[in-house]
Amino acid sequence: MLAFARLHLTGGLGPDGARLLSEESAAAMADHQADLPDKCSLGDSWGLGWIRFGWDGQRLYGHDGNTIGQAAFLRVVPDQGVAIALLTNGGDPISLYVKLFSHLLRELAGVELPPMPTLPAQPVRVDAGRYVGTYSSEVADQVVTQDADGRVWVEQTPKGALAELVGAAERKELVYLEGDTFLLAEARFGLHMPHVFVGDDGSGRALYLHTGRATRRVP
Repeated sequence: MLAFARLHLTGGLGPDGARLLSEESAAAMADHQADLPDKCSLGDSWGLGWIRFGWDGQRLYGHDGNTIGQAAFLRVVPDQGVAIALLTNGGDPISLYVKLFSHLLRELAGVELPPMPTLPAQPVRVDAGRYVGTYSSEVADQVVTQDADGRVWVEQTPKGALAELVGAAERKELVYLEGDTFLLAEARFGLHMPHVFVGDDGSGRALYLHTGRATRRVP
């Protein structure tokens, strides 16, 4: 991961100085391509593959990933020539990421890691009519409902191979944060995962549910 980061810090040069990627391509990958709806836990925008972060007056880029039992984090501060990688295979990866990267980014690049999203002190009930419905992908269905007390819930039912690994459906409460953003009431690995409702299906309802990946509404 750090060798890949170095490739981009040098504008596309390999460790021996040979050009592996054109300077124009390396620059284009880090340039703004699209805004992100979830600015709470991800960055503010995408490059070509890179997540872009505007932190403490500096521009960073990086990427995270996870699968069953593994999580990875990469942050690059190009103006400082700094890259930090963290690979984990268990435990609470997000809390570890916050603890380590807060210290390392401050000491190595003078960048303060912004705080993770937190639940509002006084949750507000909202009309969730725009958000209620089913959002489906190849790996899971997510059904958003609102009960008689005004509380909003999301029930995720795994599908395919994921169902064999994860098991039964889980129903969890969503707490309104701001705009079209809700947070999971229950933190998982140190994060109240943002759920951002994006777009319009033509009738005023959200077209996508964004939780790091965009899942489309279905009938």
